[in-house]
Order: sequence, then C-alpha cells, then structure tokens
Amino acid sequence: MSSVYASWTGERPAVVLMCPVRNVSGVLKREILLGLEEEGVPVVVREGNGDAEELGHRAARLSPLEVGIGLDSQGKAVIHHRKLRRHQPLFTVHLNLRPEAARTVGTNAARLVKVVPFKTI
Repeated sequence: MSSVYASWTGERPAVVLMCPVRNVSGVLKREILLGLEEEGVPVVVREGNGDAEELGHRAARLSPLEVGIGLDSQGKAVIHHRKLRRHQPLFTVHLNLRPEAARTVGTNAARLVKVVPFKTI
C-alpha cells in the first residue's frame, strides 16, 4: 500500500481543499466546492494554516488523487499536484471575491484529475 493511501482517512479518493478555520470567504469556498461537484469529482475539506501555496501543497500530498487546492484568508487560491514543488503550483489565482473565478478553480482541479482541458480563469 502506498504511503498516500496509508494516511488517507476518507471513504473514497478525493481532491483535498485546505483552508484556514477563520477569515476565509465562505462564498469562495462554496464556489470551489461547487466547481468540483459539477465535474463529478469528490472533495474533502481540511483545515490548515499558512499561505495558499503551502496549503495547496499539503492538500495535494494528502489527496489519494494527488490534487489539492489551497485557499488562504487573502482570497488567493492555488491548484497543486503532489509531484510539483511547493512554490510551483499549477495555477495561482487571486480571487478578489469573484465567485465565478472560484468556481473555475474547483472545475480546473477536477479536470486535472480527469485529464481533460482546463477552463480559462
């Protein structure tokens, strides 16, 4: 069994969205979740502290699908893959309270899992 699966406590493989407990926009978080749901990819939300890159990198390392999203309290979101270095996420988006951009972050994370073309942010 791989070390990724050995540490997984979810019921089924999922993308991990990691964000702080406080000071994160509920609207942006919900839109990211909806983007993943629309693409049919499961997601698990985990709490963490740090900037979006750190959160996304940790999320990707936790996810059996090897894809993580980090959302920080400044409204910055990143999509990360387990094989990428911490400071080199696949996408970095400053959401600026734009729900449509947040939904696209979720959609693109799901599309990374499904290996289909990304939507433009």
